[in-house]
Amino acid sequence: MSSPISAPGSTSDCHSRRRPDRKRNQNERHTLEAHEESLKNRKEKLLPTAKTRLLGLELLRIRTRAGLTGSDMGLMLNWNASTVSRLENGLSRAPAGEVALYLARAKATPAELDELVSLDRRPDDGYLVSAHPPGFPDGLPIIGMLEQQSTSITSYDPAELPHALQIKPYIREVLGHRGYDDQALGAAVRTRLSRLPPSSLASRVFTFYIPESTLHQRGEHPAVARDQMAHLTSVSLLPRCRLHLVPETAALDDIRAGFTLYRHEDHRPVLHHQQPTTSLFLENDADIAFYERYLERVAALALSRAETRDRLDHLSTVKR
Repeated sequence: MSSPISAPGSTSDCHSRRRPDRKRNQNERHTLEAHEESLKNRKEKLLPTAKTRLLGLELLRIRTRAGLTGSDMGLMLNWNASTVSRLENGLSRAPAGEVALYLARAKATPAELDELVSLDRRPDDGYLVSAHPPGFPDGLPIIGMLEQQSTSITSYDPAELPHALQIKPYIREVLGHRGYDDQALGAAVRTRLSRLPPSSLASRVFTFYIPESTLHQRGEHPAVARDQMAHLTSVSLLPRCRLHLVPETAALDDIRAGFTLYRHEDHRPVLHHQQPTTSLFLENDADIAFYERYLERVAALALSRAETRDRLDHLSTVKR
């Protein structure tokens, strides 16, 4: 007996035509998803890292100091101007040995040559470690770069007031206890004050989580504490400067060193974790996520901005 033949337009005929269409749609969807994932990965790879940004910024500084344009440097290295620009903006890496040649053409000092060639050779794995004088990372070029280029900065330090909010006498007291002589102390104070002048506090979003215990640290001069408190009160009124006191009763004992999270829409977030004589800079996703969760805990326990202002006003009155 012959098999029945479905009439055109019958249910079985519709199903047979629908199967290839469904399979084709699935293939197209998978192809689109793969393309979007490829674009996402490509965009992430194009994002400059802290290492390439720092290297590029230092190369630009040295070239500019030598009075050379990007075109001048390109001619000397047989590069086009866009190659120089991409390297100086952290968007590409030079072939092995080319950074040393670049620095030689730009008349870098021997110390700069050693330091930047060493930086270029480091693996770009999301970790950078830099040594600095006790309690003073302020002179590190990467700190200046992050502060100038970031659109938002969030910090928490269980032991010390945020560096950007310290007044001159307070800085002298803090660093004076760490063994700085008069000459070094004077230079350190000037460097810290110049990092983030008051005008910069209104140019981007700052969020400072300040443990209340840091406000009660006894200095040698009560007037310094009083003036520092008054400065915090005035800064708390700036619209883009968000101060939040963290009560002494907050259970936040698992991280004892200060850290700052730098964000920028065109760069990966970078976390600065300060130790007494070294600083660690992190930008791997897992590390950033850990500290973001920690900041969420801090934020949940901190006072609001209005509560912080009221508390600062009260403490200022008590210290008079």
